[in-house]
Formats: sequence, C-alpha cells, structure tokens
Amino acid sequence: MFSFAITPLGNLFFGLSFIAFLSLISIQQKERSYILYTLLLSSLGVIFYANDLITLFIGWEIMSWSSYFIISKSAKLSTSQKYIIFNLGGGFALLGAIVLIYNFTGTLIYNDIIFNNIPIELRKPIYILLFITISIKSGVIPFHYWVVDTYQEADNLFSAILSAIISKSGIFLFIIIFTKIVGYKYLYSNIFDIVAWLGVITSIVTTVKAISEDSIKRLLAYSSIAQIGYIVTILSVLHGSSIEAGLYHTIIHTFVKLLLFINIASIIYITGKSKFSELGGLLYRYPILFLLLLIGIIGLAGVPPLGGFNSKFLIYTALLEQKKVFLLVAIMFSSVLAFLYCFKLIYGIYLGDEVNNNEYKSLPKSYYIAQIIGASILVILGALPALGTKILNPILISLDFKPTIYKSLFELNSHFASFNGAVIMGIFIVIFMAILTITLLVKNRTIKPRDKRDISYCGEVPHTNLHYGYGLGRELKRIEFIRVILENSISPYWNRVALITKDSSSILITLYNLTVQNIGLLIILFFTILLFIGVK
Repeated sequence: MFSFAITPLGNLFFGLSFIAFLSLISIQQKERSYILYTLLLSSLGVIFYANDLITLFIGWEIMSWSSYFIISKSAKLSTSQKYIIFNLGGGFALLGAIVLIYNFTGTLIYNDIIFNNIPIELRKPIYILLFITISIKSGVIPFHYWVVDTYQEADNLFSAILSAIISKSGIFLFIIIFTKIVGYKYLYSNIFDIVAWLGVITSIVTTVKAISEDSIKRLLAYSSIAQIGYIVTILSVLHGSSIEAGLYHTIIHTFVKLLLFINIASIIYITGKSKFSELGGLLYRYPILFLLLLIGIIGLAGVPPLGGFNSKFLIYTALLEQKKVFLLVAIMFSSVLAFLYCFKLIYGIYLGDEVNNNEYKSLPKSYYIAQIIGASILVILGALPALGTKILNPILISLDFKPTIYKSLFELNSHFASFNGAVIMGIFIVIFMAILTITLLVKNRTIKPRDKRDISYCGEVPHTNLHYGYGLGRELKRIEFIRVILENSISPYWNRVALITKDSSSILITLYNLTVQNIGLLIILFFTILLFIGVK
C-alpha cells in the first residue's frame, strides 16, 4: 500500500525543505512545538518521496493538519478556520481525482498508471479536481483568499515556511501528476491555457495589491502569491524548457522568501513594529540587515547579477521558444510592477527619516545566520548560473525530457540566448565600487536640510505624509487600472459562499432533529419526488 522511491525531483524539493527548516530551527523560540515541526517535515518527505497516490494523499493531509495546528497557535480563529477549510477542500478534490484515476486504471502506483485507459470525457474533470488542489495550496486566484491573512497572523518565522516550502507542495504536485502520472502527451487541452492565464492574472493582481500594503508581512504574502503565479504559468506551457524554468524559479523563490521573511521577522523582533508607516531610517542602526534585504530584493526583482535573473531569463526564453508572446508581455508587465513594492521594502524600512529614536532589542546571531544562507545561495547562483542546470538536468532526464545544454558553470544556455554569470557579476562589482567611491568623495559636500520634509528647501512643509511606505498605494489609485484592482476583492464572493453553506447547514440540522413535524415533511417530500418521477 505504501510505496516510496528516491527520485531527483523528490531530492530537490526535500532538500529545499530541509535547508529551510534547518535555518529556522537554529533560531531559538520558546513557544515553538518541535513535535509539530518534525511532523510537518516528515509529511513533506512522504509527499516528495511517495511512489503511489494514496501515500501522496496521506502525506498531503498530515502536512495540512500539522500546519494548521502550528498556525492556530498565533492566528485568529477565523484565519485558522479559513486555512483548514480551504485545505480540506483541496484534499477532497485530490481524493476525488485519485478515486477516478484508480477506478479506470486499477492501480495507484505512479509507473503502473496508464492514463490513456481513462475515457476522454472524464479527463477534464480529473484535471479540474487536480488544479483545484494545486491552486488552493499555491494561492492561485480565486483560491488565494486564505493566504494573506494566514501569512500575516502566523508566527513570523513560520510564515517563511509557508511561503518558501508549503506553497511549493502544489508546484511539486503539478509536476509529478502531469509528467510522471498523466504524461504530457495526453495534455493537449485548453484547460492548461486557462491555468497559464490564471497564473499571470494572479501575479498582476497580487503585485498591485502588494504595492498598496502598509503591513510588511501582507506585502510579502502578496509577493509570494505573485511569484507562484509565474511558476504556475510557465509549467502550464507543457514543455521541457518550461519545466526547467519553473523548477529554477522554485529554487530562487524558496531562498528569496526565506531570506526576506526572516529579515522582516528580525525587524519585528527588534522594533515590535510591522507596518511601513511605523518604520524608517534603520539603515544606520542595522546595516547588515539592510545589505541582506537588498540581496533578497535584487533576487526577487530578477535583475543581474544575482540568481533571480537566471530563472527570469529561462522563463522569458521558454515563452519565446513556445511563441507565447502575450503571456510573455503579461509576465514582464507584472515584473516591472514588482519593482515598486521591491523599492517599498527597501525605502519604507531602512531608508528615509527614522520614525522614532527608541532603543531596540539586540538581535540574536541566529537570525543573521539563517539569512546569510539564503543570501549566499543567491550570490553563488548569480556567479555560477549553470549550477542550477547541473541540479535540474537529472530531473529533466528522469521526467523524460531532454537535458539543457551545459558548457560550464559560468554560462547559462537556452535555445534563444546565453550569458556568462561571472562576467556580469564582475561588471556589477566594478560599477558598484565606482559609485561607492564617488559617493564617499562627495559625501561631505552635500547640503543637509534642517527639516527632511522640506523637499523644496523654501520653508514650505507639505501637509501630506511623505513616508514612502505610507503614501505609495494611495497615489497609484489615480491610475484607473490599479484603482479597479485595489477597490475590488474576491472576499465578498467567498463570504457569500460561507453564508450559503451556513444556511444549508442550519436546514440540515433542523431536519436532523427528527420531530413529528420534520418526519411528516420528509414523508411529503419523499412522495412528491416519487410522484414527479412517475409523471415524468
């Protein structure tokens, strides 16, 4: 019944999980439940090394419930309920797909499933059930309703686990189901085009939402959903190069979010503040934290010379290769928008004027160590971009795809272009040192204003709050496209579903109480149905 197999794909995902847990476990917390964390890591191992669908499902449920108990320690009851209800819904959808697959193939072992035995008319329902499971866990619109509140209210360090690891279980399920079990040759369906566009829409909408956030953790939550949207989109292209791009971005996203969430957890720990409008000017107090955040931001933005550029390069070239021009334009548009909230993270916390002069707590060294791990990997992948190729090629071969061209650790290749990471890294170091030298030379000649809000130097003080983290979203509402996104939400629709469910439950509870009147109503209803069938 329980079947396991060690595979390159499982090694990658479990390796990422182990590094993330190791980084966070090193940070001491009195309220942490090591039993639940161990159970969660074990459940991920079950998922990533499962060789049959029932073992995968059991691991999936253990992951959902252990995460729920950890989240419920710090989150509100309503937030915990949202998390477990959505994830139970995803679990039931996965179970439904497994039942249908087993009913027509007669096996649950990955390699023994012959998907072609399933009637064509039932394949799309199976795809839909699987996509519901994947979308819920990964937070794809419209199933992202639970994500932001959960990330915000969960323990500050566990939010890093949710973003860096738990969200990737949906990506793993996508790859293992649609390559190992279904097989890409059976996937010529417009459902995948719809999913690809849902991923793009998810990235655009949540990027705009992130820009307007005052809460740092909510901004990172929206950012995490947007990045997962990129991965879902590129995987839905159904090609070997898109699998490579999706997996590379999965690696980058894991370490970027691990770094950024721990950085923000550090700020919350030392200041007790979690909003941009309450922070600012921390650069001179915590320069190392600023540098680490800057590395994470560069990786998140996907610009040279760090590893984030590698995955964006592969995503763009894979879309070009498959002639998905409109998807490419949409993803690039979302990436450009992301620069706004990236700068907001830098300026709103570390730059600008310091909001207060309070004495803050000293930060334990373990917080720095956990961030240095993520930052180091981003820098190494920037200089040696083909290191990712060496990791991913065995996975592509195991999934029956052609491996990527490999020439050296410094050169990342695609069918459209290539670049040398060491050369780019060297150029950026030279430019950075030149700018730093010029800055230090002219530092003493700059004019320091007496009032930093006096931006015109003419004695007129603006009446609006000039704090970047406070005012950016408000100003962008002038753009009609952004205003529509910011002023609309999926929440009313899910609240309506909750109300309908509650009313239906009330009816069932009433009927379940078998009074004489209710028995009479059930008898009348029963004979009415029989009469209707007979007349028909």
